[in-house]
Amino acid sequence: MSRGKVYFATFISFVIEAVLCVILWLIHDVPIYVCVIATILCVVLFLKDIYVSALVSSESIKENSKYKWYDRKRTFLGLPWSFTKYYLTSEKLVTDRGLFNTKEDEVKLYRITDFSLTRSFWQKILGLGTVKVISFDKSCPALELKNIKKSSAVKELISKLVEEERDRKRVNAREIGAGQDFDHDFDDRDDSFESHE
Repeated sequence: MSRGKVYFATFISFVIEAVLCVILWLIHDVPIYVCVIATILCVVLFLKDIYVSALVSSESIKENSKYKWYDRKRTFLGLPWSFTKYYLTSEKLVTDRGLFNTKEDEVKLYRITDFSLTRSFWQKILGLGTVKVISFDKSCPALELKNIKKSSAVKELISKLVEEERDRKRVNAREIGAGQDFDHDFDDRDDSFESHE
């Protein structure tokens, strides 16, 4: 089942559950405790639907071997109940936010100049962290990977892949900072500099 179908089924399920709860509250002969129990049940079912859709989405992305790392922004109790996804390939770091209206930000790894890791008290308790990436990318100069699992290992993986991509393109951070464009003809060779320091 595709991710779109799972999200659509989750939305329809939520609408049906919400309508049933509203109808129960509008019927005057139903005891209040029955309405409260039905409302709690609807909320639990909706959270279950979101969790299942998150798992389906996560598994479908993980099946694609071109991703070096994938995670979701964690929310309540460190669970992946959000529609913000992060993934890393050998060439770029991407964030994808939203369910119906989505926004995708992408940073080429060789343009990344610095990154930092922050972990608040609550993030430490839940085993989460936030990795902030700074780059010379004009459209996305700063990118945050918020509330991700194994944040320290992810930071190290990004660092390793950044160095590998710079070596492959034969550029360094100083050259990127000078505002040079590289690889104009997309031949994986540095067109601005003949040698790498």
